[in-house]
Amino acid sequence: LLTQKMRSTPLSLCLMRKKMNATLLEREREKEREQEQQQRKSKGKRYRDMRRSRTIIQAEQLDILYGCYFKDPNPGKHEFEQISEWVHLPKKVVQIWFQNMRARERKESSFLPHSSSRRPRTHLSCLQLSILQSCYETCAHPNAMECEAIGTELNLPLKVVQIWFQNTRAKEKRWRLQQEKMVRTPPRGAMK
Repeated sequence: LLTQKMRSTPLSLCLMRKKMNATLLEREREKEREQEQQQRKSKGKRYRDMRRSRTIIQAEQLDILYGCYFKDPNPGKHEFEQISEWVHLPKKVVQIWFQNMRARERKESSFLPHSSSRRPRTHLSCLQLSILQSCYETCAHPNAMECEAIGTELNLPLKVVQIWFQNTRAKEKRWRLQQEKMVRTPPRGAMK
């Protein structure tokens, strides 16, 4: 009987140790989870603390902003600076107000049937394209006045000229990235 008790004791000790280890491991995991949650909470709090307070725009300021928006919903850098001086608000606030207005306008127009809200595609002649291309080679980032002058010369709306330059810059950027990617990754089988 004594030997039987002695044999069962190491076994029960082993089981107890396993249970204790499992409990300790579970407690350790729980502590790690709590620490992760604390870190996430503190990150979120820091982000909220960094955000500036909401700007309240007065009625007179709104009148000026709406007037400028209906004149040109997408003004350039200098126009934003001028508008921010007129309304006595930081330039960033004015830019975000314009951005929100454009988004609101897009959202409202998305409820309309597609055919009525979309402007028909502009087909450019070879002469117009070659002139635009030579202007692009001179200056890839023309301001609104330069785009308007080009548009007047080519009998094209300002928006068409601006979007052509924007699309051309995007195409060039994609092409450059593709070239860099090809240079970085050698062709298959070249490293053998």
